[in-house]
Amino acid sequence: MIFTFKIADIPFSADIRYRYTYDTMRDYLFDGEPDFHIEITDEDLARERELSPHDLPEPMHESTAVYRKYIYIIMERYDAFFFHCSSISVDGQAVMFTARSGTGKSTHRNLWMKNFGDRVKIINDDKPVIRKVDGVFYVYGTPWRGKEGLGENVRCKARALCFLSRSETNSIGEIDTVSVVTRALNQTVRPSEPKLMSNLLELLDGFITQVSCYDLRVNMDDDAAITAYNGIFGNEKGKANED
Repeated sequence: MIFTFKIADIPFSADIRYRYTYDTMRDYLFDGEPDFHIEITDEDLARERELSPHDLPEPMHESTAVYRKYIYIIMERYDAFFFHCSSISVDGQAVMFTARSGTGKSTHRNLWMKNFGDRVKIINDDKPVIRKVDGVFYVYGTPWRGKEGLGENVRCKARALCFLSRSETNSIGEIDTVSVVTRALNQTVRPSEPKLMSNLLELLDGFITQVSCYDLRVNMDDDAAITAYNGIFGNEKGKANED
């Protein structure tokens, strides 16, 4: 059946075969006209089976196929891209944590929620969309929320990008934009088509120029979130209570 969705303020329709895909995307259903249509063919599903390192059920391959086609369309037409990270909203501003799998993104995100309570909301725990709208970069929730399925259908202005690593002591420091581009490319989908790659590089350059980028080295104590918060926000809203 054909359903219309709206993700990152971009409406599109998709021909969905499996209930799993519908359930994954149902929070993004949209009662309006789509900008474009995504059709998933048998060939698309076969390609996902070949690309997957795991023997997954067919419905999961369909969801990934929709995600993959959506990525390339928004990158080409809408100044948008996916970014592999855990993204939270802090007082309405988006903070993103990216790292290699197993580093502790989810654990660190939980420390923010523990220390700052309702001031923190999860935007998306795995694959948010970053989109430039009227010159401003926003972080959007998407249906592809990671293993825990955490996230909301929201958008927040991008404030900070943190490259997370483990350390015995907690520290945070800003990094220059030159070194960020290569590191950021490792956390997004890199198209093989030259024009799309050029679009992506231009978007990344604008994104990392507009937001603050940090090296965040943390342990798993409460002070890790407090150190990160104070490094990003400083005295803007009052430093976190360190007692």
